[in-house]
Amino acid sequence: MNRTDLFIDKYKQLESAVRTAYNLDERDSVSYYLTRKSEFCKYKEDIRYCQDVRNLLSHRKKINGAYAVEPSEEMITFISDLINKVRNRPLCREIWIEYKNIFWQPFDGKVKETVITMRKRQYTQVPIIEKGIVKGVFDEISLFNYLASSESNYISDDLIFKDIGQFLQLDDSNEQQTVFFASEGFVDELEDIFEKAFRCGKRIGMAFITANGRPDEKLLGIITPWDIIAVE
Repeated sequence: MNRTDLFIDKYKQLESAVRTAYNLDERDSVSYYLTRKSEFCKYKEDIRYCQDVRNLLSHRKKINGAYAVEPSEEMITFISDLINKVRNRPLCREIWIEYKNIFWQPFDGKVKETVITMRKRQYTQVPIIEKGIVKGVFDEISLFNYLASSESNYISDDLIFKDIGQFLQLDDSNEQQTVFFASEGFVDELEDIFEKAFRCGKRIGMAFITANGRPDEKLLGIITPWDIIAVE
């Protein structure tokens, strides 16, 4: 098989891999889809170039049985690398911060001590966990809302999270959201959720990973936007 036939075959493999991985219709453009995904957009010019060459080779007649151009080894290697990236997308459980390494607090945890730890370690959010299940999230917005509604303007040494439970809700009312996601879900699918929220003016600071992505399941790990950036 010469390089041109090999390139055409590789491109067909790429199309098949992308359609299977992302459930695309036969009418959907593989190159357009890939270049719109953040993990592939940095390759968009190369992807478009390969598409142009593929269209030329597939839709133009040969002259005396010969192709007009012959793709380079670099182009074939590039397509092969794309196929591998699509077929071997990382799962959330492969990049998460495992439960045993998570800094969390129970409802009877001290708020002031937690704030001091958050400042030292530069944490922005701390999950509040009961029997392995996430019951709330403490962050700077929680603290601000508590102080704004309290008669005092300071945190007492004996203040615990149970005392401020109404400010630890797991909903989308805060600018900094959280989300639950399945451990066998793909990282790029979670990234899409992060990006969609950002476009809507929200910022997801933490994804809670459970077996099936349900809030009533025990926490297995967490993923932050920084963890996803590290993968790329």
